[in-house]
Amino acid sequence: MGTSEIKRKIAQEAVRHVKDGMIVGLGTGSTSELMVEELGKRVREGLAIQAVATSIKTERLAENLGIPLISLEEVKHLDLIIDGIDQIDPGFSILKGGGGALFREKIVALYAREVIYMADESKFVARLQPHILPVEIEPFGYRRLLDMLHARGVKGEIRHTDGKPFITDGGNWIIDVSLQNIPDVRHFSREMKLATGVIETGYFERQPDLVVTYRDGEIVEMVHPSLRRGGGPV
Repeated sequence: MGTSEIKRKIAQEAVRHVKDGMIVGLGTGSTSELMVEELGKRVREGLAIQAVATSIKTERLAENLGIPLISLEEVKHLDLIIDGIDQIDPGFSILKGGGGALFREKIVALYAREVIYMADESKFVARLQPHILPVEIEPFGYRRLLDMLHARGVKGEIRHTDGKPFITDGGNWIIDVSLQNIPDVRHFSREMKLATGVIETGYFERQPDLVVTYRDGEIVEMVHPSLRRGGGPV
């Protein structure tokens, strides 16, 4: 089975958690697009929900599929958010931001009573190093942040697309930081957030309640260790 087919199956399973009357956060990325498409099918079949999008791209897709959208300012909470991830370690620590929507994804996740992430097997890693930590920044004075990283022996590069700096929905830039020389990603992320000009990082303190994946030919739902009963992963 190809990667796209596996992602579709994962998305279909994740959408099964959406029930009538829910307010749902819609993630951003390739797997999330498949999830929104599946959710659109269910809405057309009569599912009554409202949704909050984590990016302009997701918002447009949801609108085209007839999914009722509301703004985050209209709600006090979301019942759940369904999103994809870039990396997950055995302790359920998460890296996101490959699609550039990390700030809005993180904000929406903080509103959610339940966080469901979708991940194919390639997203599971023994440790988050030596992967990339996206850091969203204010463009003004960006050179100072790059110099600060360089002084610490850490490699960071401004993300580009079509030869120009990638611009987030909030009008910011992203520095992709190598975690090669970072022993503690959580601590480093918190340090970065204290630096003037940093908006947010792709390290997510809010861990998922459930991760939907595909292993050995079947869908597997991995419950967060703190929520498990009996110690099993499913």
